[in-house]
Amino acid sequence: MADSCCNASDGHLERLRARHRGVLWTVLAINLALFGVEAIAGALVGSSALLGDSLDMLGDALVYAASLYVVGRSARAEARVAVGKGLLMAGLGAGVLLDALARATSGTVPASHVVGAVGMLALAGNAACFAILYAHRGDSLNLRSTWLCSRNDLVRKDAHRGAAGVPHP
Repeated sequence: MADSCCNASDGHLERLRARHRGVLWTVLAINLALFGVEAIAGALVGSSALLGDSLDMLGDALVYAASLYVVGRSARAEARVAVGKGLLMAGLGAGVLLDALARATSGTVPASHVVGAVGMLALAGNAACFAILYAHRGDSLNLRSTWLCSRNDLVRKDAHRGAAGVPHP
């Protein structure tokens, strides 16, 4: 960046940080709402897919909260939080795998229409977060790692949709 764009005395940097905070609060709210919807629906219909994705939404919300924490902090703080985000996602993934193994042995089948509808809502939420974060993906390591999290969720959810827009069995 050129020195003129980052001159703290003209307020540009603080306006950018305020914009980043607003963006992060928005995607945090979306993910917390979707976490609640998916957790309740997953528990009601016995779907490990929805419960697993609800944990992913919670993990994303924690990622966004951590990103909020480091807005305006040092590059070192941003890098530490980025590593922490990766470790959190790995831990949640391991938990989902354990839950899926436990449910596979129980033999219960969830209501597919509920799983499909809530899954489509989650896909829409991830698409909204992706679109919101896209414009800021190059602003900092913090916003880039946050955008990558949303991009990966969107790609992963889309890859698991069938031709009819519902999850593969």
